[in-house]
Amino acid sequence: MLGFGSKKAGLTIEQNGVRFIQLKNNKTWEVEKQSFLPLDSGTIIENQIADEEKLRIQIRQWAEQEGLKGSRVALSVPPSQVIIRKMAIPAVQPKQVQQLVALEVETGLHLPFEEPVYDFIPIGREKQVQEDGREEEITRVLVFAAPRKLISEYVEILDDAGIKTDSVEVSATALSRMAEISQGHPFTDTMLVHLEHAQLDVYMFREGHPIFLRTINLLDIEQEVPLFESESYLAQKSSLAEDQLSMEQLVEITAEISRMLNFYQYSLHDGAARITELVVTGTEANRRQLVGELRQALAEIEIHELKLESSPGKQEDPSLNLYRVAVGAALRDEKNSLIDLLPRKDRETKTLPYALGALLLVWILAAGGTVFYYVSVQNETEAQVVQMEQLNTELQVKQLKLQESNTGAASPQKLIQAILETRTDAAAVLNEINSAIPQRGIIRNIAYQQGTSIDLTVDFTQMDQASVFLASLKEMSFTVDASISRLYQETDTGTAAARLYGAVYRINMLPNTTTAAVGEAANALIPEAGSGADNTDLEEVNDDATNP
Repeated sequence: MLGFGSKKAGLTIEQNGVRFIQLKNNKTWEVEKQSFLPLDSGTIIENQIADEEKLRIQIRQWAEQEGLKGSRVALSVPPSQVIIRKMAIPAVQPKQVQQLVALEVETGLHLPFEEPVYDFIPIGREKQVQEDGREEEITRVLVFAAPRKLISEYVEILDDAGIKTDSVEVSATALSRMAEISQGHPFTDTMLVHLEHAQLDVYMFREGHPIFLRTINLLDIEQEVPLFESESYLAQKSSLAEDQLSMEQLVEITAEISRMLNFYQYSLHDGAARITELVVTGTEANRRQLVGELRQALAEIEIHELKLESSPGKQEDPSLNLYRVAVGAALRDEKNSLIDLLPRKDRETKTLPYALGALLLVWILAAGGTVFYYVSVQNETEAQVVQMEQLNTELQVKQLKLQESNTGAASPQKLIQAILETRTDAAAVLNEINSAIPQRGIIRNIAYQQGTSIDLTVDFTQMDQASVFLASLKEMSFTVDASISRLYQETDTGTAAARLYGAVYRINMLPNTTTAAVGEAANALIPEAGSGADNTDLEEVNDDATNP
């Protein structure tokens, strides 16, 4: 079983069939069990599942007959739907790189399909000069993406048959793993040509990493507008001889390979690198035929024939070549695994039992830190309420005293009565704000400008809560208008497990809570107030008294 003891199992799903192989020992590549399920024509067309229910039934019956239920496998899928993108990530810490790659794939990466499943390989670091002249260290990565729907279909069909999938990779990495082990050296500037029935896959490697994938349908060469689902196409596909390539096919394959060699050298690397080694794998007759043609056309490149039937130092077994991609998948381990396209939720489900203990400890520590943080902020909020009420009262007393000095003396009782009837109820305002804060939201700071506006900073656990709270603020009894002046992610939340988002709001208050209302109420209550009071002077004093 994959990942347990010395037994390794690999499985491939290709257009002409499904192959399963289990090795006793990856050093000698001794085969313990192998099985092939030929697929009916039209079940898989152009590496797309054309008849899912038919494929599901066939694999279920095959798994039961061959005793494969309960097996755990490394799955290899064809490369035709896999996209490779190169990115420069402004981070070097592995966790930060992972987060930024996820953000870029989910928001900024343009792909020809929706809901991608992806993985990436770091391929180097370098310093990059920014527009402001500052140097920033970046990580260069290769991102591999495939349609989640296609990968999930493969995994669900196998799961329905009782075969558990531990990893998913593209056939390029599985085959290159086997080729590198067989040759005894890694790929550098290498092209790997993989002949498989009516298809030819071309992979190009740079420093051991696949950077280019291309699938060529050999039937396309002989018909300009192939109808992949037509009876004539399926008949031609089934009648194509695997041990013989036509001269037209050889000429077209050689021309395509030459174009890809130029693309690698001049488009991908601006003339700074070129393919120096070409490896051909496939059935014995086919690869010998293609290698002979390529050696004549590309004399400057070292061309090898990968003979997996009798690999040096390995037990001779012709089936190794027939199952070459499945064997490469079975040889996957932590040291040589490049990418894993298993949908993330499935990957997390498989590793969950091993992480529960550690997560429980982290959760306990995080919960304690969160409670402490919450209590601290609540105490600070209560102190701010008291301070705001005191400042509000003091300011209104000063305003009324100023009004009295301009209009004549008034009794202390009338001043107190004016304050009580016209002052803004700060506690009521804060209670109304608090009642609308989403669950686990916390007020971090309040800046109150007497009778004019409130600047409010609030922390949320989810970014979309900021817009929900803004809508609530606009409906409050004391609000003229509300807006968000800043939205950001907290960089220091007090605990490693918490992720908080901060938002700064500006709340413009209704006229009946302004200082002008206090002045009008005072004029109405003080009989000595005259019509000649200098309102301009009062407004100037109010401005000065905004933050007493």
